[in-house]
Amino acid sequence: MKKRYNKPIFAEEVKLLKAKNMMLKIGVVLLFSIFIWRLILYFNNMFSGDEYNSTIHFFTGLAITILSFILVNTTRRTNRISWRQIGMSDLRTNVITFFVGTILWFIPAMIGLVIALLVGWAEITVTANLNQLLLSTLILYITVFLIEAFPEELIMRGYIYSHVNAMFPHLKTVIIQTLIFSLFAYFVEAIYSLEQLLFIPGYGFMLGYIRAKSGNVWTSIGFHTVIMTASQIINPMHGHFDVNGIFAIRFFAFNLLPYILGTIALEFIYPKHKWSEIVPINNS
Repeated sequence: MKKRYNKPIFAEEVKLLKAKNMMLKIGVVLLFSIFIWRLILYFNNMFSGDEYNSTIHFFTGLAITILSFILVNTTRRTNRISWRQIGMSDLRTNVITFFVGTILWFIPAMIGLVIALLVGWAEITVTANLNQLLLSTLILYITVFLIEAFPEELIMRGYIYSHVNAMFPHLKTVIIQTLIFSLFAYFVEAIYSLEQLLFIPGYGFMLGYIRAKSGNVWTSIGFHTVIMTASQIINPMHGHFDVNGIFAIRFFAFNLLPYILGTIALEFIYPKHKWSEIVPINNS
């Protein structure tokens, strides 16, 4: 007597197996990512101590970028996944979307900064000469790109986002990757205060939103690089600005307004985006 197979049940079993496989890949990449950050930051603290050292900070970022790239590229090649499937495109498109991400933050942030200064929420005094300030900002911009923006976005909004999006539509994917990003931040000790606890989830959600709407991880890389450079350059440890009302600047000008206006701008730039879309990953 021949056995009869229930096709819908079989299809569900295959779907469940694929989901488990995806979650395993995400878990492995997440664990290795945490290990990379903890290891490199351990050596960074060993050599720099409590004092900020721009040279050590730069090479810390370089090490994290190299190891993160090796991690994603090795995993990608092992699973026969193209760069395009994890949110990349050709060089020209990547460069354009990088600057789109930069502008999405920069214009609203400058508007917010002017408002904060005009209404008296904050005061800023430049304490360094222009050449020193520009050079320090450039070095910090490159360092932020290496230590945070590129490796974090490549892993979180690139590899992990794409694998979650292969199981869930974009909106659920944005929420899930926000939780994963927050978990990552906790384990690499990036959540060290109440301010960071409130900042990280919203920040992760916005970066995921940008990645979802644009379809390209370089958009979120651009946004990530410029917002963190600006947030860090006004920190007193760099010695370039004397700032009163730094919370108002970071909350209103650097975060709230860019999130609101950036979201509106994304609706006009990418009007055909489908939030219900699930994007499968095809192994070649």
